[in-house]
Amino acid sequence: MMIGSESETVEFKTTTGEKKEAAEAISAMLNKHCRGTLYFGVDDNGFVKGQMVTDSTRKDVSRTIHELIEPRISPTIEEIVLEGKTIIKVSFSGHNRPYSCGGKYFSRYGTENRKMTTDELKRLLLHSDYSSKWEEGLTSHSLDSLDDEALYDFYVSAKECGRLEMSSFDKGKLLASLDLLQDGIVKNGCYALFGKNAKIGLKLAKYATENKVTFTDLKLVSGNIYNLIGVAVRYILDNIHWRPEIGSRKRVDVPEIPERAIREMVVNAFAHSDYEDLPEIEIGIHPGKIEIYNPGSFPDDLTPYDFIERNLPSYKRNPLILDILFRSKDVEKAGTGFQRMNELCNESGVSWSFRKEGYGFFFEFLRQNGKADVHVNAPLSDNEQIVLNLIHANPEVTKAHIAIRIDKSPRSVQRIVNSLIAKKAIERVGSNKTGHWQVCA
Repeated sequence: MMIGSESETVEFKTTTGEKKEAAEAISAMLNKHCRGTLYFGVDDNGFVKGQMVTDSTRKDVSRTIHELIEPRISPTIEEIVLEGKTIIKVSFSGHNRPYSCGGKYFSRYGTENRKMTTDELKRLLLHSDYSSKWEEGLTSHSLDSLDDEALYDFYVSAKECGRLEMSSFDKGKLLASLDLLQDGIVKNGCYALFGKNAKIGLKLAKYATENKVTFTDLKLVSGNIYNLIGVAVRYILDNIHWRPEIGSRKRVDVPEIPERAIREMVVNAFAHSDYEDLPEIEIGIHPGKIEIYNPGSFPDDLTPYDFIERNLPSYKRNPLILDILFRSKDVEKAGTGFQRMNELCNESGVSWSFRKEGYGFFFEFLRQNGKADVHVNAPLSDNEQIVLNLIHANPEVTKAHIAIRIDKSPRSVQRIVNSLIAKKAIERVGSNKTGHWQVCA
C-alpha cells in the first residue's frame, strides 16, 4: 500500500533505527514550515513496509526527539495499522524558530534536509521576529467555502508560467500540494487568498488635494486577496493619466506610471500586510501622488533603498501567501520587488517616496503634475526635474539614495545637484550630515 509521497512537510523513514535522521528532518521542517509529519515504517517511495511497534518503541522515539531538538516540542506519536502492517505517525508543530537538532540547524529543501549556513541562520532569526504565524492557523471552513473561479484562474496562471506541475485541475489536490490545507482543513492563509466570503478590506479613494480631507470618490470593498489585487490595480489604472504613443503600425496608450510598477507595490502591500485583525489596504489617488498603504510594519532597521542597493533577501511576513502570489507570477522573485519597481520608474522618469509609521507602511508614486512649483533661471533637464521631485518628496534624501534612484554615478548626481543649486531651485540647510534640502519657492 502507498500512502503518498514525501514533501517539504512530510518525511518517511523505513524503521525507527533512523531516529537521529528523523530528528534532523523534524527540525528542518519546523524551521521551514513550523510543522510537519513523519512516518516510521514507510519507504522513500511512500510504500508501507511496517515494523514491530511496542510501548518501548514509542517511548524511544519520544525520548530521542526530546533529547535532540531544542527548543522542546510536544509531538503527537500514533500507532497506525494499514492492511495489517503497523507504522508510527509523528505529528509536530512549533513557532519558536530556530530549532536545532543535536546542536546543528537544518532547513527543508524539497525532500532534503540541509545544514543551514551562518547567513541562513541569521536571516531565519530576523524573519522569525517579522513573520506572522497567523496564516498557518486553521479555520472552520470547508473546501466548498473557497472561490472555485479564482482557484481555477490561479491554476491556469501558474501552469502557463511554469510554476505549477499538475496535469488537470483538481481543487483538493491543488490545495494540498500548495500546503494550503492541514489534514484536509482550510488554513487561514488559504481562506484569505481564495475564500468566497473572505473579509480582507480594501479602501479605494480619490482626493481633491494632497491631504485626505476632501474626497471625490470613495469605495469600501472586501473579498479575498487574489481578487482584490486585480481590483486595486484596475482602480489605479482607471484613475491616472494615459498618453498616446504612435508606433510604426498603431497607437499605444501609455500610463503615466508603469503598470508593472503599480502591480509590484500593490502586491507588496497585500503580501506583507498583518492579517491578524482583518486589515484594510488603502489606495489613495491624489493630484500629485498615488498612495498605497500597507497595514503591516516594515522591518525596523531597513528601507526600500536597502533592498534596492544591497540586494537583500525578502523579509516574508506571510510566506504561504507570498508563495501563491509567486506561483501565479504576481511576484517574480521574493525580495526583488523594490528593485524592479525602481528600474521601471527610472525608465519612465517617475519618482517615488515612502514613509514608515508605527501602524503601517506608506508607498507613494509621485505624479507628473505633482512636480515642485519653483522658479528657476533656466529650464530644467529631465534628470534635474527628477532629482528636484525626489528632494521635494523627501528633503532628507541623500545623494547616495538619489544615485540609486536614477541609476547614475555619485559624481553625476553631484553635478545635477550643483546645477540645481546654481539655478536657485534648491538649497542646503545645515550640514551635509545632519542637514536637509529645501526647494526654493
